[in-house]
Order: sequence, then C-alpha cells, then structure tokens
Amino acid sequence: MDKICELYSELQNRHSLKNNFTPVTELCLSKKFLLGISENRTPMFLIDCKFENVVADLKLKFISILFNKNCKLIGDDNEESLKVCSIIMLNSESYDFQNYFLEVIYLLLQNIPKNPSLKQISKEIDKIIALFSHASKPTEKTVQGLWAEMFLISQSQNPEYMIKAWHCSPESKFDFNDGTDKIEVKSTGKKERIHTFSLEQLNQNEHSGLIVASIFTTQTGIGKNISDLRSMIFSRISDIQIQTVFDSIVFKALGSDLENAFDFCYDYQAAADTLRFFDSRAIPKIKDTDVPPEVSDVKFSCCLANVSSIPREALESSKSNLFRSL
Repeated sequence: MDKICELYSELQNRHSLKNNFTPVTELCLSKKFLLGISENRTPMFLIDCKFENVVADLKLKFISILFNKNCKLIGDDNEESLKVCSIIMLNSESYDFQNYFLEVIYLLLQNIPKNPSLKQISKEIDKIIALFSHASKPTEKTVQGLWAEMFLISQSQNPEYMIKAWHCSPESKFDFNDGTDKIEVKSTGKKERIHTFSLEQLNQNEHSGLIVASIFTTQTGIGKNISDLRSMIFSRISDIQIQTVFDSIVFKALGSDLENAFDFCYDYQAAADTLRFFDSRAIPKIKDTDVPPEVSDVKFSCCLANVSSIPREALESSKSNLFRSL
C-alpha cells in the first residue's frame, strides 16, 4: 500500500499545470487507471472510460466524482494526451487523510479487471460513493471505541477471522460475533477499569460464550491513530475482499467526520500492557429476571479491578474459533 503514496509523492514533485495539462502516472493495475493531482493539489484517480448514458457529477463532503470529462494529461515521459475520463477526487488538504484516501481507493480499484467493462467500473464507483456517503458524526468516544476494536484485531492471532466476525453496524449488540460466540470490547481513558454495560450484553444466550476485552486507551500527542492501526493489520492480511470489508466498517463507524479521526492518537504500548480478557459470567451484573418487564434500556457501570481475568493460554486452548483468534 505504501507504493501508491510514494507514487503520489513523486507526482507532487513534478506538479505542473502548464497549458492546463494535468500530471498523471499510470497504475500497474491497468492502463485505464491513472493517478493524478488536481489544481488544488489533492490526489485524484482517473479512469479512462466514457459512460454512454449521461451521468450527473456527484459532490460529497470529502470527494467529488466527475463523469465523462475531457482531460488534457501529461504523463511520466512528458507525453501529452487527450482522454475522456471519470474522476474520483479528494477534497481535503489533510496529509493523513490524503494517504488514507489513496490506499482505500487503490484497494477498491484492485477489484476491477485489467480490461474492465463499464458495468464493472460503475459497480466499484458505487462502492466508493457508498463508503463516503455516511453522514453520521462520531464523538471522541466513538473514535476511542473504534480504535480499541482495531487495536484488538492488530493484537489478535487471526486478524482475518476477527474481521469476518466484526460487527457490520455500529449499533450491533456485540463488537465481534461469529454466529456462536461473542466478544465485547470495552475501553477507558480513566485510571480505573470501570466499564458500562447494557443489560442484554451480560445476559446473553446460555449456549454462547462471551468474553469482554478491557483496554486502557491513553490519548497522546505521539501515538498511533486509526490509519496506523490499519497499516499494521493490513501487513498481516493479503485477502483484498477482507481488507475491503474492514474499510467499509471503519467508514460506517466514523461517517463524515473521518478526516478528524486522524487527529486522535493513543498509546499503543500502554493498551497492550493493560489488555485483559474476562469471562462475562464472572462479571457482577444485574440479572434480567430482576428487572420489571416494563423497564427497558437498562445500563450500568461495573468495576473489574477484582474480577479474575482469563490467561492467554486458556484462550489458545479454547474450543471456540473466535476466542482462539484473540
């Protein structure tokens, strides 16, 4: 993934809009795919194709998608050309977000064959639109929670299985669920291991196992942000489809405030040192049978300081595929 960022960096060094020509470089994926730099000095991908039916341009908060544009291009060898292209352009000057944009779009373009049909190109463009269309605005707590989940994946024995079990919606009851067992990730920036649970989370199906992963997340000026964790995780995963699923979950969780999420960095080593696993059955709880049927949405905080944690060795010998993946 670093290669695409390096290509863009080289492109910036020879940035020139002389005679309104846009500097581009070919991507190894296909001759139809070009990487360019806009007049606002932001990255953009150009796809050499012309849609037969007129398609309206789309402008979202962070990206613009332009169709059937006549482009004056100048390549690596200074050769000038005229092409009709569809353009995916980032509207952000943030360095971290530009790198993230480059990696995400480059990953999606890898799903397109070297000689793609218009239908195949359109399908991938629709995926890009869907990713950048989420309108929810997360709070700092949301970023912290997502960082903790990504941290757990980065620490896991089997990150691919963890991603497959990762929640497809931020509103899911559990963070990881493989259809049999569950993992709930709890993080705190305070000094005490106190977490908030919903009544349903700790009163799960008796035939399912539930482990609570507890993490201390210390915000720091120099630490790892979500982009750093993504790079760490992707270095251990080669399956493009699983990588795409990962990006989709991150975009859904962060929504239109994705750009600001890069500002939050956390102490990775402190998180690793404080990571503990707890069997939900050992955690003090309010029993659902003690709650009147008229009462709903019950939440409570619980201190886990005196609750025995599960050693790694016990997880490695577990019969659960999910727990062995931790």
